Amino acid sequence: MSDESAEIPHFDPAAIASLRNVAGDQGAAFVAEMAQLFLDETSRSLSDLAKARDLGDWRLVSRISHSLKSSAATLGLMRFSAACKALELDTKAAISTPQTAKLAAAVFDTFEEAKPTLRDLA
Repeated sequence: MSDESAEIPHFDPAAIASLRNVAGDQGAAFVAEMAQLFLDETSRSLSDLAKARDLGDWRLVSRISHSLKSSAATLGLMRFSAACKALELDTKAAISTPQTAKLAAAVFDTFEEAKPTLRDLA
């Protein structure tokens, strides 16, 4: 992980507070459901991301990264969101760069870091 990504907080609890506020009386249940859904869906998305990476389908890598970036930010997973954004931008032109492998690895690593937080929320 780069020094720059280490400065990004792993988790922003304000995002969860916002979700709870939006859901009102059902806030805790809503957040738990969202966290579990994100865990399940992201595991599948990362499997697809790995396949796309291995096939050199950089357009798909960029699309998956874009989708994960937004969802992660909604749940306050700021470091994971930033890693996804970096990979999305790197592969946006549907090509890989010398940084692509490192950026893809950071996406997988930061999701592993985020899993305990997601499990606590779920």
